[in-house]
Amino acid sequence: MLAAKVRIAALMLVIAWQVVESPETGLNYYYNLLEIFAFVVLGALQYVCASRQFYPRVLSYVFVVIDCLLIAVIFSTNSPFDGIVMPPSIMMETARFLYFFMFLMQAAFGFQPALVLWCGFWIVVARLGMWTWFINVPGAYTNFDLEEQSIEAFLVAGTDLNFLYLGYAATEIVVVVIVSAGLAVVVARSRSLAKNRISAERTRSSLARYFSPNVADRLSQSDAPFSMPRQQRVAVLFADIVGFTKLCETASPEDVIGLLREYHDRLGQSVFDNGGTLDKYIGDGLMATFGTPDPTPDDAAHALDCAFDMIDALEKWNTERQAAGIARVSVGIGIHYGLVVAGDIGNDRRLEYSVVGDAVNIASRLEHMTRRLGTPLAVSDDLVRSLEGSDGKNRRLLNRLKKVGEQDVRGRAAPVLVWTLAC
Repeated sequence: MLAAKVRIAALMLVIAWQVVESPETGLNYYYNLLEIFAFVVLGALQYVCASRQFYPRVLSYVFVVIDCLLIAVIFSTNSPFDGIVMPPSIMMETARFLYFFMFLMQAAFGFQPALVLWCGFWIVVARLGMWTWFINVPGAYTNFDLEEQSIEAFLVAGTDLNFLYLGYAATEIVVVVIVSAGLAVVVARSRSLAKNRISAERTRSSLARYFSPNVADRLSQSDAPFSMPRQQRVAVLFADIVGFTKLCETASPEDVIGLLREYHDRLGQSVFDNGGTLDKYIGDGLMATFGTPDPTPDDAAHALDCAFDMIDALEKWNTERQAAGIARVSVGIGIHYGLVVAGDIGNDRRLEYSVVGDAVNIASRLEHMTRRLGTPLAVSDDLVRSLEGSDGKNRRLLNRLKKVGEQDVRGRAAPVLVWTLAC
């Protein structure tokens, strides 16, 4: 379709030029314009075939043959409204030959190297046919017919409009062959690059099913794994369905999977919307990190914002479930901000970019603590302190939290100061 549109646009420019430049008058003037317009109609026919997907590969080759032969016939015949018979040298002028290159351009837009070479071949055939036709016109002669093969003889013969210099024919053929071959190489190279780009996009789309967008981008743009493991501060978030076992007691396997998909879709989208990395799904829960692969000053704020988005998304979902007579879904979310070790975990056959460390364990314990505290959200004081003294938006986030005091955390000797949802 693009090739046909480019062809039509180019021919319309030619028509516009002929309207201004043509010295013809009367019916002959309109006949010359009609000749060019015939190729516009052919281009429109190609566009219609392509847009309706009625455009098998063989049809594009057929159109090339029609174009080349038709332009050869038009340039080899005189207008029926013109009483003057043009001599061979005028009919074979180089300016007319240049029109063939518009078809070569269109073939290049088809992104098929074979079609470009096919077009070049038929341009040669059409042009050789024109040369053969005019050489055999009564009174016409070529440089091979001269008694003396010298520059002086060529110059003298060149003043005769019935003289055809075959050196021009050879030049035209060589130029067409070179340009066609060069365009075919360029088209083949461009096609290869386009395929590589499509493959890369397909790879990235596949990666995005398993990784968050920022990790997928890094993986798709590099053949190597992530850099060496490093220690960095990140916000770690765990979210889990409260009472998932009870919800599944009477549900069918299809309903359980459907529930998890809708749940993960909503919570996973909240992670991506806030610039987080979805580390993994863990049954009816998930683990997300904020600050991986590269940390930013806003990681703690993004994690807290994500938690509030999750709570809001589930509230909206529960409204829909209640309207349909389905039980509500409750969630427990735990967030901690601290040092982790980030890097590729696994072996050469399967690598997983993840984080490990005490901060991950604390975030997981906070998520379990939400049941005991009767709240959907438990946040460590380390994350809250990282946001204190920050801008107004972060202050609004903190205003949605309340301090509940120090809480014992399994596996840790010292208690952790915990904040929960204020209302």
